This record gives sequence, structure tokens and C-alpha cells, in this order.
Amino acid sequence: MVILNHNTENKLNKIADIWNDFILEYKFCNNKIKFTDEVKTNYFGDILGYFHDTFSLIFEIPKIQNNSSEFAFYISFLQAIYVQQDFIEELLYIFNCNKNKGDLKNDLTYSLNRDIRNELVGHPIRKVNGKFISSTLFSYNSNSENIEYLRYHIDNNYNFEKISIKIEDIKNRHILFLNNYFDLIIKKLENILIKFKSQIEILEQNITIQNFETLLSIISACFEKFLDSEFIYDIDSLKIIYSKVKEHARYNYFIDKFYLNLKEYISFTKDNIDLLTGKKESFFPEIALPTINNELIPNKNINKKISYHYELGKLATKRNILDFEFFSSLLKSKCPDNIEVLNELEYMEKNLTNDIEYYSAYKYLRHLLE
Repeated sequence: MVILNHNTENKLNKIADIWNDFILEYKFCNNKIKFTDEVKTNYFGDILGYFHDTFSLIFEIPKIQNNSSEFAFYISFLQAIYVQQDFIEELLYIFNCNKNKGDLKNDLTYSLNRDIRNELVGHPIRKVNGKFISSTLFSYNSNSENIEYLRYHIDNNYNFEKISIKIEDIKNRHILFLNNYFDLIIKKLENILIKFKSQIEILEQNITIQNFETLLSIISACFEKFLDSEFIYDIDSLKIIYSKVKEHARYNYFIDKFYLNLKEYISFTKDNIDLLTGKKESFFPEIALPTINNELIPNKNINKKISYHYELGKLATKRNILDFEFFSSLLKSKCPDNIEVLNELEYMEKNLTNDIEYYSAYKYLRHLLE
């Protein structure tokens, strides 16, 4: 039987996940590979997409209707394997795996299949310096299980040979090739993640020790994705807000929330690394569902808690003054005696064009209402 390729595709998906979540996002990680100008483009993503698209050409045998469709299958099948071999060579280069084309040529899971492709698809008629070397032609006796071809070669004094190769053998050999080098790439990526985890653990230990500006510098150097996780988490805005913590509770709350978010983001990132490196199986442990106690079911006559979700959602994106007045008035009508809420709404209205002041007040407003 042909070895199933699901595990192989899962390995490719794992490489893609590490690439998207870490290599692309953190300078610490992309400095560990050949992160060239070409790789910084969508070049790597195109390789992954092409890789997935060519799997079907290798592992899904179409219904053979005639010799033309049969030959089309053989050509696309062998060419897809050839292309994937080239992609592996490129991935080994990108990820600094210390493997080159010479190493691959010494690997029979690579060279045997490549020779078959070259002989049948790449150079069906081969000449060197004008001298005829070989000729290969697909046989009309081929089928969905075997590739049969006719061969005339100088090594055999151009005597006729009929060669038959099991498609299953080619596929199994290619799966072994892919698994071997995907494993090598994943091991390299896992080592990068382990080192990165150690780096952010140092950051975690120093969150409350370092002064704020030094902390921002460390985050910018090794954990920069966090600064894109929230609006106005850019360095300049954070410095301005921090300088005002003694002026009003809204700024103090914003910075406290920043510290809390940072700790949560580090914890989440460490869990993700543990998941990708096999130290953790799932983010979500199994939780036993509680039994329902009828006595705890609230009475329908009890007043529901007032919700501010709709109005807050509308105020989260700054609008023109008319929109702001409309949605803020809805909030005011729900809490007419809450002086702090009314003050923050008034402050937001005065600072519609100032992102730092508007969103600092907005976050504090949410805190007051929640």
C-alpha cells in the first residue's frame, strides 16, 4: 500500500504555522534563518501553496480513459515530484539546515525518483555534444499501477529494453524523502522556538523590574509583535500615556492594563511554543461540565443586568461628532448619575481627533462600565 500522506501534509502545515506565527513576526526568530529580501516577500507563502497544490497530482490517481490521459498523468505525476524536490532544496537553504544539492543526490529517496523523471520527462531524447545517448518512450502497456517505458541507451549498445516501475514504489520513496527533510526543518524551527521562549522568559522576569522606557526597548527588540496587538501600543504613544499616570486615573488604568496584557501575551506565546514543540498537547484542557441545579436557575422576573455592549462597540471606532453624540447619549441615558462615566464621555468628545486621549478615555470608560 502507498504510505498515507496526511502526516506529511501535517508536517508542512506545522512549518507554515511556525513561519506565520514566529519567523515572520519576530526579529529574534527571522535572524536565525536566511531571511533575505526575496524571502521577506510572499515567496515562501507561494512555495507552500504550490506544495499543497501538487500533492493532489502525486496522490490522487485520475480515471484513465485513453493513452493520452494516461501519459498526461505520468508526466504531471513525475513533474510534481520533481518540483517538490526542488522546493525541499530551497526550504533547506532558507532554514540553514546545512544540506545542499550534493547531499540530496546521495540520498536514494531523492536521486532514484529524479533519475526516472529526467529520463522520461526531462530528456526523453538525450544527446551530448551532438552524440546520441539515449531515448525513452512511454509504452502503451502502462497502467495506473505501473509506468512502463521503452529504452534505448548507449550503455546497452542501443539494444531495446522494456522497463516497468511501480507507481506505488515511487510514491513511497517520495513520502520517505519528504518526511525526512520536513523532520529536519521542523527540528531546526523547534530549536529556534525553544531559544525564543528562553528570551521572552527573561522579558517576563523583568517586567516589573525595568523602568518603563527600558521595558519598551526590550519589547521592541525581541517581542515586537505584542506592540501590534492593541491600538496605540506603539512606543511613542505609550511613552506619552505613561508620562501622565499621575494626572488622571484613565492613564494609570491604561498602563496597568498594558502590563496585564503583556503578561497574558507572553503566557499565550509560551503555550503556543510548547504546543508546537510537543511539550503541550492542547491549549484547552478537558473540563467536566457542571450538573445543572434548578435552584440556581435565575428567575425570569429578576431584572437583567444593563448592557453597554452596543454603545461601546460603536464608540470603539471614532466617528464624526454627530455619530458620537448619538451613541454617547444612549450611554448617558443608561447611567445618568455616574459622574465618572459622564466625565469620560465629555473628555472623549473633546478629543475626537486625538487618538491617544480618545482611546485612553475609551478604555477607562469600558473599565468603569464593566
